Amino acid sequence: MKVSLLALLIVVASTAPVSGSGRGRSHSITWGSRSFRDTHLQRVIITEKSKFLRVVTRDYVFEQKIRPRMITQIVVTDQVRGGDGGYAQLKAGGPHATFARIHFKSQRNKGFSFIVDIYGI
Repeated sequence: MKVSLLALLIVVASTAPVSGSGRGRSHSITWGSRSFRDTHLQRVIITEKSKFLRVVTRDYVFEQKIRPRMITQIVVTDQVRGGDGGYAQLKAGGPHATFARIHFKSQRNKGFSFIVDIYGI
């Protein structure tokens, strides 16, 4: 009796749907890593609305004019869940540089919304 109950629990647990932290699919990405001395350099929200039967793109450039700091980590968080958001791609700079250029691209007939956090020393 105990063995059949245990086998039933294992079968039910193995067939249960698994989703990462209840968030579903997203296109969030992180480049680099942080250390204890890092400071938050900038947070920006990048949003583009959808266009009928088109792919929407946008470039974001992070430049520092006064007292440039080295970037240690870039965190791009996708605000559109369920796999319907866009994609982020680091085109230039990034960790171990003082600038970054990020290219954002949506899926066809969809928009995107990202939060970009940049940390540095």
